[in-house]
Amino acid sequence: MTITFGTEGWRAVMAEEFTAGNVRIVTQAISGHLRARTGRGALTVAVGYDTRFLSDYFARAVCEVLAGNGIRAVLSDRAVPTCAVSRYVVDRRLPAGIMVTASHNPAAYNGIKVKESYGGSATSETVASIERRLGEAPVKRTPADEAARLRRLTTDAFMPRYLQGITRFIDLAAIRRSRRRVIVDSMHGAGGRIIETLLARGRCRAETIRATPDPLFGGQAPEPIASHLAPLAKAIRASRADLGIATDGDADRLGIVGPDGVWLNPGQVMCILLLHAVAVRGARGAVVKTVSNTMMINRVANALGLKLIEVPVGFKHVAKLMLTQDILIGGEESGGIGIAGYLPERDGIVNGLLVLEAMAARKQKLPAIMRELERRFGRWHYGRRDLHLTMPQVDRLFARLRRATPGRMAGLPVAQVNTLDGVKLIGRDDSWLLFRRSGTEPIVRIYAETPTQAHLPRLLSFGVTLAQAR
Repeated sequence: MTITFGTEGWRAVMAEEFTAGNVRIVTQAISGHLRARTGRGALTVAVGYDTRFLSDYFARAVCEVLAGNGIRAVLSDRAVPTCAVSRYVVDRRLPAGIMVTASHNPAAYNGIKVKESYGGSATSETVASIERRLGEAPVKRTPADEAARLRRLTTDAFMPRYLQGITRFIDLAAIRRSRRRVIVDSMHGAGGRIIETLLARGRCRAETIRATPDPLFGGQAPEPIASHLAPLAKAIRASRADLGIATDGDADRLGIVGPDGVWLNPGQVMCILLLHAVAVRGARGAVVKTVSNTMMINRVANALGLKLIEVPVGFKHVAKLMLTQDILIGGEESGGIGIAGYLPERDGIVNGLLVLEAMAARKQKLPAIMRELERRFGRWHYGRRDLHLTMPQVDRLFARLRRATPGRMAGLPVAQVNTLDGVKLIGRDDSWLLFRRSGTEPIVRIYAETPTQAHLPRLLSFGVTLAQAR
């Protein structure tokens, strides 16, 4: 059985590939990587887990293998957002953190994310080092009770440090003073009632739906995209709320829904945060976007005189640049956004609060902010289709795209082809169509964006037809 890391760690279906045995094999490889990098001295790693079925059990399995390799494991005392592990790693100056989560994937999945000493996603070099060591050495394991007796396994509360980090970064006082009504949708994940608690005791009213942990996530993947947020849209309209904030299973990704119940794509949210960071917080720096993100970001960055960098899909590419260059903001199409001054990591809770901070600073509601944004930078219409294909179909599709790239897409001339990650066809009006493989599932993702609303379904249909052709 092959264990392969995707764009953000290793994920697989529980009881098939994701088993306690394989979790131990992966942790042994992580231990080998850490020992090769740091030597035989004392070593401590933070271990967290989300609300998924058996995540706490798998986290304990991780700790036992770390202990077996002489590495002290500090286990979270409860299910936490991924960024709580990141914050703990940074505050305690640890060399790494491990999070048991499958993020936004369906309930049948679980996974492991590795965090570096800076709190961000494991680099490509770290992932390659871990993968090389898979199965290389026999698993060393110290049972939890013995590991605790040897002080190689301890438990700690990760949440206090996490909440302190948020409080230092976000102007919660300004948000609490604003007379906004907010509905938070935690999608039964690790976000729980964190935002509601942080905004208590003020004029701002926050209410949480789907706050109770549910390993099945209500029968739906905990991904904060439009098709999954009907309960949030309904709650917003029923209560006449000003904003809806949704977070995924481990609360590192964000979904925003306006008072009309309409979902904003993450690229639009990133533009709001970018303008707020420059105009209100006085920040400067380069802007990073993944290849699947909106062209509106290009236009905003250009208008602000900021350098724009495009990277492959996967927040690890954004995080790496945040460490090596002066980056103001970086984001991906799937709702992960990182901001300078916080951590080189995405955090759905922090970004949701930043949207509220922007509304409070501008004394504007979300529709007014969006109207101004579209007036200045154009209106963009965005869509995505996920196709479950066989591997031979996937291979044939990308071989065909690279061998004979279409000269037109749904009637539009193709002006440019980008192969940074998958194959992206770009039209003369900046419309684009992107084909790329999922890093965690047997899926081909088809993305499209266009300034003409009527053209969006045609672009997506063209992409689907092309992908399904024999």
